[in-house]
Amino acid sequence: MPETHLSKDSVTNYFKNMFVFDLRAGFITAIVALPLSIGFAVASGVDASTGIYTAVIAGFLASLFGGSKYSITGPTGAMSVVVLTAISQYGLEGLFLATVLAGLIQIILGILKVGKIIKFIPLPLVSGFTGGLGLMIIVSQIPNALGLTLPEYESTFEMLVLVLEMIGNTSIVAVLMTLGAILLIRLLPRLTKGKKYLASVPPTIIAILLAMILLVYFGLDIPTVGAIPAKLPTFSFFSINLRLTVNVLPFAFMLALLGTLESLLCAVVCDGMTATKHDSDRELIGQGIAKVVTPFFGGLPATAALSRSTVNIREGAKTRMSGILCAVFLLLIMLFFGRLGAYLPYAVVAGVLFCAALPMINVREFRIMLNYDRIDAAIFGITFILTVFADLILALEVGILMTMIKFMYDMTKSVQIDSIEEYDSADSIEKIRMFQKKFGDKLAIYTINGPFFFGAMNIFDQKVNVHLPEKRQVIIIRMRHVPYVDATATSRLDEFITQRNKENRYVLITGIRPVVKKHLLRDEDFDTHVRNKEVYLFDSTEIAVRYAVNEIFPKFENNK
Repeated sequence: MPETHLSKDSVTNYFKNMFVFDLRAGFITAIVALPLSIGFAVASGVDASTGIYTAVIAGFLASLFGGSKYSITGPTGAMSVVVLTAISQYGLEGLFLATVLAGLIQIILGILKVGKIIKFIPLPLVSGFTGGLGLMIIVSQIPNALGLTLPEYESTFEMLVLVLEMIGNTSIVAVLMTLGAILLIRLLPRLTKGKKYLASVPPTIIAILLAMILLVYFGLDIPTVGAIPAKLPTFSFFSINLRLTVNVLPFAFMLALLGTLESLLCAVVCDGMTATKHDSDRELIGQGIAKVVTPFFGGLPATAALSRSTVNIREGAKTRMSGILCAVFLLLIMLFFGRLGAYLPYAVVAGVLFCAALPMINVREFRIMLNYDRIDAAIFGITFILTVFADLILALEVGILMTMIKFMYDMTKSVQIDSIEEYDSADSIEKIRMFQKKFGDKLAIYTINGPFFFGAMNIFDQKVNVHLPEKRQVIIIRMRHVPYVDATATSRLDEFITQRNKENRYVLITGIRPVVKKHLLRDEDFDTHVRNKEVYLFDSTEIAVRYAVNEIFPKFENNK
């Protein structure tokens, strides 16, 4: 439906030409989303109905307010692990509060228009973290795959110990059902490829229906999800206090970060499939609204899901109405068929989750990183290991810290500071070379290439200090190829100018870009240097050299 202006003609045109496509896409996507919503709710340690409530409410709001017309929002694998951890530490109320805070963070990010910036979070960190989450989902479903009902446990390690202790109670039926679901989900798309109607049937639904039929027909005694109440989600408040708010803030930031990354990545993929352009900031606001509202209806944190969104596009979605209709169909399915959950084996849910989680562990990316950049591979590996064996928040913190250190290291390597003598012969600087040869005992010229920031200070001091003992009267610093200057570099430049003035030497800076010049002049000390003619700024090095020859050198000659 038109995005900005609704008229009678546009509504008529929509229902005449587009509605049937959105209706079909919404229905098929709902069929795909149903088992995933149930599965990720189970993986999160909550009732199946909670997963459907989440898909309905968050899916509706994100489709209505979001910036990507084709994205479908609901529970996801990455979120489920964070949810499970948050619930184990702070209970459902802690999770609900963290979700609301995460939504507010996303709304603020959208209002501040930082959607495009978020996309620059490096791949090794994202892949390592999501890969670790994927492995945790797989491990968490081992009891369901074995047909075991475990007592309560507090950690993954404790769960694995319990599994080993109860391994003798393994249900062969559950194991076979899990393996059958995996094989069916993996192989069916290949077998039905090119067959018009069969290819549209989601393999997860076929796996679930077959499992339910087998359970009823043979009277199999294995754990099931249980009947899903046929009722609408109700609005309710949850208690909020300052201490809990402070405690759940790390989870709120993690949910906001994960939700932002997943939703924007999904939007980019949707753009590529439809030749459209999403609005990153509006998408953040839409996802934020969904997170703020959903907990008040007992829902989980949700984000745009790539698998469901690609199905939506593949089935012919034309507008954001397809996502809204998907939410409506999910609600209707829950209300009219929810009681069938009593016949849904946990074993087949485990199979669905195994298939959903496995692609999250991107071994190919790790191999590429290992061959291309071992530091990136280390970031991937350490983030992955910490996610699985330590703590989610610690994994993110260490991953971000390592990424920042690598970035600073790479930035430092990109900085080049050379004296004019170190340059190869080039026509563009031949005139400068001529002056350098003639006045070499009086003139030192340096070129800075790359960002001039705290990581480059050691290089700056090493290079410039070479000629300082020679007491050259004029020092020219060429900065045409400096895109950025930070506070540390500005302060070091101030100190350098002050020291050279005490030695009765002149500092000339050339080719400063407008944005860099504006930044430098904001510094009170640098601005004072310029106004007091303690440093001179020139558009080009040639003009600066001529000024030194005509104005500065004669002063020293006259003072002899």
